[in-house]
Amino acid sequence: MLAQRTSRLFVFTDLDDSLFKNLKNTKRDLSFVATTNNQGEAQGYSSLQQQKLLGVFEAAGGVFIPVTGRRTDSFLNCSLPVIKNTPYAVVSHGAVILDKYHRLLDGWHTFINAEFNLAFWESELVKTFNHLHNHFTAIGNTVKVRLITDQGITAYICVKVSRNDYSENKAKDVDSYLKSILEDDMLLHSNSRNFAILPPYARKDVAVRYIKNKLKIGEHDTVFSIGDSNSDLPFMKESDFLIVPNGSQILDRELNQ
Repeated sequence: MLAQRTSRLFVFTDLDDSLFKNLKNTKRDLSFVATTNNQGEAQGYSSLQQQKLLGVFEAAGGVFIPVTGRRTDSFLNCSLPVIKNTPYAVVSHGAVILDKYHRLLDGWHTFINAEFNLAFWESELVKTFNHLHNHFTAIGNTVKVRLITDQGITAYICVKVSRNDYSENKAKDVDSYLKSILEDDMLLHSNSRNFAILPPYARKDVAVRYIKNKLKIGEHDTVFSIGDSNSDLPFMKESDFLIVPNGSQILDRELNQ
């Protein structure tokens, strides 16, 4: 068939809660370790169903391209072969693209600098970080703020409510405050007790479009996407088919509308 001879298959995929999840949400006897923490301890497990999904695309010759909020060092803790051995990887919420050697992709820094005035936004991130650090330090130690730099790029601000102090009301208060000080063109990604303030160059969909152009993905190719959170939707819409796990944030949003 013509499609079999000419069409390539690509899978742009989120990682956490899409291809693996923590142990409490998996059946131990049917899962295996898919990622570890920096100490080498098991952190995420691939379920039988997630393994089957990967197997389907592997058998079809699919090219996997990870798209994750994880920064480079955290991404490299993933042990799934189809994820580690990929031509490209989008990390740090889209602020960074890695090549097959897990180094910053040639041309990416030049592109985002030209498109978004990188120096200006990196400066704005530093100012916002200093403000948030001072604010949350003054009211206690229940919220930690970090400025994340990845592959030499100031990528985003990580804000996390401590596990012992987490509650839905606490998270809502933090979410409201972060939105109140957010600058135009910055985005806030919220997920339980974790928050990320993203500059305009930290966009998963921008990075995916860049890779699609580099690979010359066209109308004769087929593109799937896999994701679970609302922040994944923009890059997922760059595909022909969207795959969403049951119980995901995306599904909850759609069901509650």
